[in-house]
Amino acid sequence: MIQVAIIGAGFIGPAHLEALRRLGDVEVVALCDSCLEAAQRKAQALNIAHAYDSVEALLAHPGLQVVHNCTPNHLHAQINRQILAAGLHIFSEKPLCMTAEEARELVALAAGPAWCMASASSTASSLWSSRRRR
Repeated sequence: MIQVAIIGAGFIGPAHLEALRRLGDVEVVALCDSCLEAAQRKAQALNIAHAYDSVEALLAHPGLQVVHNCTPNHLHAQINRQILAAGLHIFSEKPLCMTAEEARELVALAAGPAWCMASASSTASSLWSSRRRR
């Protein structure tokens, strides 16, 4: 099972959860939002075992492999950097970042052989299919 977390419990986060659960070999193990109480309520409602209010704490979750970044657009680059620095794969809601400079930086950070970075313009199933072929 691929262990996935979602950052952002607003509108699009649960949509990602629904798509991930349909894949079958993915377990969404944690949810993160800026308010712990909201994250806990949403995690309980969506049957997700762990809730966090800190990206740093979420990224330290044992066994975590992939993070879906479903935060507001202006936070994407900053959080995507943190995810890559933690050595985890990313699926970022669009846009990946706000500037071409940030995009170049993220691509350079993800250039290592262990990382996969995708944005919402890709489909989740094509991401997982390519990951399985590695």
